[in-house]
Amino acid sequence: MRHLQFNSFRALHPVIAPLPLLLLSGGEGLLTPAIAKTINLTIFIVLFYLIIRKPVRQMFADRLASVRETLERAVIEKDAATRKMAELDARIDRLGDELKSIKSRTAEEAAAEHARIEAETERELARIRQTAQREIETARQVALTDLRNFAANQAVDLAEQLIRREMKSEDDARLIQRVGQELTKVN
Repeated sequence: MRHLQFNSFRALHPVIAPLPLLLLSGGEGLLTPAIAKTINLTIFIVLFYLIIRKPVRQMFADRLASVRETLERAVIEKDAATRKMAELDARIDRLGDELKSIKSRTAEEAAAEHARIEAETERELARIRQTAQREIETARQVALTDLRNFAANQAVDLAEQLIRREMKSEDDARLIQRVGQELTKVN
């Protein structure tokens, strides 16, 4: 693996390519092992930086674009939600007005219905009074007729009793004779 790293490093930087090979020789060169390790670490960090710089930049750029897109979508959704909320508030306000309108209309209809029922009741009472008045008048007429018939029957009965008590047989013969004469005159 070191060989691959150094080959790609040599391709990038031909001037410094021999230096890591010397440093990796295990300390037999000019530098102490600690310095060699430090230089190797620095080279590794530089190579690591050079290798992953573009993909990391691309990853962060993509992530930034994704976050921006999400934020723009959130702003659009927030605006839509705000408009929807305003619309719902307006509808709620209208519902309050509609409720007041319905209550007033209901009160007016109830008052009209009450007046209609009162008028109908008055007409019904007048009709019942007229019917009762006619029935009373009819009953009065029937009672008067019955009373007259009763009075007439009583008068006839009393007259008959009176005549029987006071009439004698000679008066009876005279009456029969008079009725007979009147009948012959008529015929």
